[in-house]
Amino acid sequence: MTDRMKILVIGAGAMGSTYGGLLALQGHHIQMVDTRQEVVDAISKHGLKLEGVCGTHQIAIPVSRTTPKGFDADCAMIWTDTNNTRHAADEAALALSKDGYAVTFQNGIGNIETLCEVLGQARVVAGSSMCSAASSGPGQAILTHRGKTSLGEIDGTLSDRAARLAEALRGASFDVDVRSDILSLVWTKFALNCSINAITAVTGLRMGELARLPATDLFQDRVMDEIFAVIKASSITLADPDLRATVKKHTVSKFSRPSMLQAIEAGKRTEIDALNGQIVERGRALGIPTPYNESLVMLLKGVELKATIARGRTEEDYQRLETEAASELLNKSANAKSS
Repeated sequence: MTDRMKILVIGAGAMGSTYGGLLALQGHHIQMVDTRQEVVDAISKHGLKLEGVCGTHQIAIPVSRTTPKGFDADCAMIWTDTNNTRHAADEAALALSKDGYAVTFQNGIGNIETLCEVLGQARVVAGSSMCSAASSGPGQAILTHRGKTSLGEIDGTLSDRAARLAEALRGASFDVDVRSDILSLVWTKFALNCSINAITAVTGLRMGELARLPATDLFQDRVMDEIFAVIKASSITLADPDLRATVKKHTVSKFSRPSMLQAIEAGKRTEIDALNGQIVERGRALGIPTPYNESLVMLLKGVELKATIARGRTEEDYQRLETEAASELLNKSANAKSS
């Protein structure tokens, strides 16, 4: 095997746990970091449990809520959601050795830019993972699909450090390639995620269900029309020359739950601002209308509210809120008259 690496895995969710756990099984020195106390407690007490296409493993692995002092990592793998990228970058800055670097396999657009802002471009490697995993509880992950893992330097060069990390990942049974066009691949995955994830999260449908309902299948086409218009106007070349066909085939053939649907079902915030929200923002800057994507973003904000706050409200809670709302309106009316 390749020489052992010292890797900080930031974010012990389904994907971070899968990559960190399988690398640990190959003898690499892995330190997991996650801000959720229940995750830290579960892994500390019982080890990290991995299941699925990688087999079943119970792995003893160091984990903490913050980066241990003096860890001196060769690499920091960023697996948080996009809402926590800046915090992850700050953790990486504390952990990396003099020649260490961070690599992001996150969804969405903007993560690379945030890491570069905190660490400097020379200390950032871009990546893309087409693996799928789900969490079955704190400190537990199920690898449901082992797809391609890709990584590469932002400037398109082929580096020794990227080759070394790729070799380590191959040793952990991942299918890995090192690419000079990694940013094109990041944008390709971004477009694919924008075409699927938010629609499943808003409707609650799995991918195959979405594809077989004519209304949502057509809605997906309209969303993709806007995505590809923004990408074309941005002069971005995608790694997949017929991504629309790939999206349609992927959607109709799979009945998995994309990460955004999993987040809603778990009562968590989604990554909508780094996905379809970016299409809306870039479309606005380019003068390209994006009403379908904008509608998705707006509706998903409502779904997030239901998932994170409103789910547990009782009828008594709503009666209290109505009373408070009536009082607010009276106060506003009184203030308006007095002014």
